Amino acid sequence: MLYIVFAALFKDSDIKRIKYVPPAKNLHLYFDEELTQEVKLPFNNNKSEEAFTLYTKMPNVRDSNVIEIHGKYKMLTARLRGNIFYVSELPRFMGIKTYAGRNTCFIPLSSVCSGEVIKLTMSLQENPYGASITKVRVSTLATYIHENLAKCIPTCILAILLFVCALFSLNSFIFSYLYQSKKTLEDLDISVETFLISLSIVIWIITNYDVLGVILGNMAGVGIINYLAFTSMPVFFSAFLCAINKKHKCMLRLFQITAEANLIFQMIMFVTGTRDFTQMLFLTHVIDVIGIIMTVSAAFDFAYVKKITGEQKILSIGSAVFGVFAVVSMFLFLFGKDMNYMFLITIGFLILFGMHIVTSLLKLSTSLKEHAKLLESERNSYKDQLTNLGNRRLLYRKMAKLEALGIDNETNFIMIDVNGLKVINDTFGHDAGDELLKGTAICMTEAFPDAELICRLGGDEFFIIIREEESILERRMQRFTHYAANWNGDKIKSISVSYGIANRLKYPGMSLTELQKAADTEMYQAKSNFYKNKSELSEALDGRR
Repeated sequence: MLYIVFAALFKDSDIKRIKYVPPAKNLHLYFDEELTQEVKLPFNNNKSEEAFTLYTKMPNVRDSNVIEIHGKYKMLTARLRGNIFYVSELPRFMGIKTYAGRNTCFIPLSSVCSGEVIKLTMSLQENPYGASITKVRVSTLATYIHENLAKCIPTCILAILLFVCALFSLNSFIFSYLYQSKKTLEDLDISVETFLISLSIVIWIITNYDVLGVILGNMAGVGIINYLAFTSMPVFFSAFLCAINKKHKCMLRLFQITAEANLIFQMIMFVTGTRDFTQMLFLTHVIDVIGIIMTVSAAFDFAYVKKITGEQKILSIGSAVFGVFAVVSMFLFLFGKDMNYMFLITIGFLILFGMHIVTSLLKLSTSLKEHAKLLESERNSYKDQLTNLGNRRLLYRKMAKLEALGIDNETNFIMIDVNGLKVINDTFGHDAGDELLKGTAICMTEAFPDAELICRLGGDEFFIIIREEESILERRMQRFTHYAANWNGDKIKSISVSYGIANRLKYPGMSLTELQKAADTEMYQAKSNFYKNKSELSEALDGRR
């Protein structure tokens, strides 16, 4: 701690210089080299794919500066004093070309460009949503990354939160399924599709920002992943709707097939080089619009809502709220409003899946309660209600386990019978008899706390299974009979028992069932001797009188 405090007293001024990000400077574009005809942004060259030439003049620049051009460009070449110093390379993968990720171009500069006129020759993409040049400026990659991280981090954090919630929902289903008394997979589709949608949303959002491509140095690869994630979302979402809405399942299943066909079609067109993903984006938006309409119409089917379960009502309301957010986000995107539509669509998904998580938690809570009741019922089925010891069923279960595992010579079977229960029941009532049995159970648990099993077989018979050496077991049995003889209850002042002990040392080669019978035989012999001695004592006392 002292070292940390001492080190904190020193401040390194270089840290500030490292963290400093120079501000960007906007550039003006011109149609002529004399810089007399200024270009008004946004500029789209009348939506023509033909190459055109623009000019811009550089301020004082450094080697770390870049020209940052915002616009969906197809190709771009930069010249200084008639010499080409930058040419954009069209990315290819296995012979397939793509314009994915080509939303911002970074032309590296050097100090020799200061005060010079740069000639830019470029062509724009054929994009249904336009490919206009919206901004041109001098900056650095650090400036660009710093500015865009500030914009995208809130949405990315929200998307990751959405993914964590979906993962939690999936885990909730798994635990709920494990604890269900009647196993059913009816919620599996909802949980899995929720997880898949969330995963695709996280990938879509993170890859939608060019800053990731700049950091990784692979704008095209990030762009392809972005398009695939976006095109996959309707597939997963349609499956999610089918799972939560049974009445409109046929209509929603048709929507799912359409979404899957759209994904397959775009993949084929891209792989064959017929069309680029950037040119087919509108197809996915059409699917999205259809999905939003179906979501809202199904959610607001009030005649159906009255008939569904509480969980389905929650999900229907969540679907309606999501539909509203999705419609607003779609309009913001289509009309190019300067607003974070991705943030809105993520909030919509978060609300929808949040409601699904609520239903998952409700189901999990119900399943846990059912499981607890099942365990309690199972425990009660193996418990003697009067003494709280095990019962005959538990003995059978234990004997089956011992039969499978085997026993050694120190495993003892002890059969115990309470003397005089019938007399006490007839003389003092069944409450006294119950107290006699409870007292016997207490004495056994106190004398044999380490026993593998103590159970009441019924009536006045008890059974103990314990591992112990013969000499030590004899002393422990004496201690047990001492506890019993000195028992002092409300109605019972003493307890007398008869017992028999069997083990493989005394009865070599016997099976477990035979050992149990041997202990039972010894117990009955001891009980017979007890009543015989008691009778002889009574006769002797009567003779003295």
